Amino acid sequence: MIRRIHYAIIDSTNSEARRLSENGLDEPLLVTATEQFAGRGRHGRAWHSPRGGAWMSLAWPVRKPPIAYAAIALPAAVGVHRGLRDVVSYAADFRIKWPNDLLVSDQKVGGVLCEQLISGSRADALVIGVGINVDFDLAELPSDLRHPATTLRAAFGKNYDVEKVIEAVSERLAEVIADFEAHGLTSSLVKEVQDNLAYLGKVRSITIGGETIAGRVAGIDDAGRLLLDTSKGRIACETGEFAAAHEAADRNRM
Repeated sequence: MIRRIHYAIIDSTNSEARRLSENGLDEPLLVTATEQFAGRGRHGRAWHSPRGGAWMSLAWPVRKPPIAYAAIALPAAVGVHRGLRDVVSYAADFRIKWPNDLLVSDQKVGGVLCEQLISGSRADALVIGVGINVDFDLAELPSDLRHPATTLRAAFGKNYDVEKVIEAVSERLAEVIADFEAHGLTSSLVKEVQDNLAYLGKVRSITIGGETIAGRVAGIDDAGRLLLDTSKGRIACETGEFAAAHEAADRNRM
């Protein structure tokens, strides 16, 4: 049983998890909130978090050097993917948009933000933030999102209990992180990502260091890097802004 702290409203569950982890953690800690007023996504982008979403962060005490957790976004996405299928249906077609978003019908229903608290050469804790759009009016979201969004209610035509989503996702998340910490990025975990990867075989683009490269998505490699078949051959991407090829030149939000 993971210790949990819940807030009616907070700036960011990731920020609070970081604050609570600064003096060290003896056990995993789950921070949840009914609403966030300063939720964060990748690269400091705002994550809109109205009432009716599952907003949570899992603070995880670590015992290995920071490099051991470099690929944590993929196992985290797998944990969220498993939890969502537990709640909705094992057959539901959730897709993992590399490296950290969850899609259904090409609309974003959830995202993951992974951070490390590092002292010198040692990682003190992982903080894995998860946001799931569960059951609120889509009109509450901004109209200029980088990727079209949906909620579980809108996608599947029924109401879902936020608490049940939190329980399922946090349980699966802890399960996958424990396995990743013990065994690393295993072939079975890579296969699970590959089997549920969004845009496989489709042309997409990635922007790395200001350069945009288009290619056909070929999957991920054993290190969790995105593989793109480009006009110059296959490349392996460790990070970057992943978007539709025709959007990359004129859209900077995702």
